[in-house]
Amino acid sequence: MKKILLGIILGISFISCQNDKSVSMALDWYPNSNHSGIYSAIDEGFFEKESINLEVYTPSDPTAIISSVASGRDDLGLSYHPDILQAQSAGLDVISVLSISQHPLNSIMTLKEKNITTPSDLKGKTIGYPGIPSNKAMLETVLNNDGLTIEDVDTIDVGFELVKALVSGSVDAIIGAYWTHESIVMELQGYDIEIMRLEEWGVPDYYELLLITNSSFLEEKNDELKKVVNSIKKGYEFSILNPEKSIDSLVSIAGKEIVEEEVERAGIKLLIPMWQSENVNFGYQDLSKWNDTYNWMNENKFLDKPLQIEDLVYTNFSN
Repeated sequence: MKKILLGIILGISFISCQNDKSVSMALDWYPNSNHSGIYSAIDEGFFEKESINLEVYTPSDPTAIISSVASGRDDLGLSYHPDILQAQSAGLDVISVLSISQHPLNSIMTLKEKNITTPSDLKGKTIGYPGIPSNKAMLETVLNNDGLTIEDVDTIDVGFELVKALVSGSVDAIIGAYWTHESIVMELQGYDIEIMRLEEWGVPDYYELLLITNSSFLEEKNDELKKVVNSIKKGYEFSILNPEKSIDSLVSIAGKEIVEEEVERAGIKLLIPMWQSENVNFGYQDLSKWNDTYNWMNENKFLDKPLQIEDLVYTNFSN
């Protein structure tokens, strides 16, 4: 990950006329190909046509996004399915309104030279993660699935520095790295990577990336929210059909100093199938997938209290 993002906030404001409605959105990570639909929507004027002034930024702390949205400091945010469930169980006011990545992108990565090919090979090893709570929950499930417990490994919070931690040898493996991104970064640097997909080791086929808001914004500014969601949907539909142009928009708006262009042009080719589901529109949220993920987390005692899923997912925008 780019060191420039540690301790700073990247703010991008798209300003038009005075009558535009300003809406703030916190990205889950620095701008990358998984956000390209948002940048296409900006560049193609989809927000402008709806008189929406979208303010996009990357928080320095990826764990702060949910609390920022829940408190109303931000209107919208991007976050991860298991983390959202944990936050909702802890009583935070967040509601999911759109799915982006339909399948897990998170993975466990090691250098091939370490000869770690299954979770059982991680016994006694040190695993780096980005401080996001659900990553440890996923790691625990993966280990249990192959006969280990979380006590059989050491974990260390490495923040954004997942790649650096792995290639420097300070950890033996990382979790929280996307097989659509970090693997490309390391392979371009000349490293051979071993990837363990989480859903192949007991973790459910959850939604990786979701758009969240809070109940006040949903209820009081539903029309604005609908315009934002529809613009984002159009942006991703455009990105799916025009991946190269979409990355052009990402680079142009977010900046060459932030976007690793070669990585993102390769990454979007892997992501497009992850954004799509058969026979449903982009952004659709299947309550059965929500319930499967909830049941896994509840059964493994990753949640503080039971939840009523129907109250925490708003599907009117994604049908």
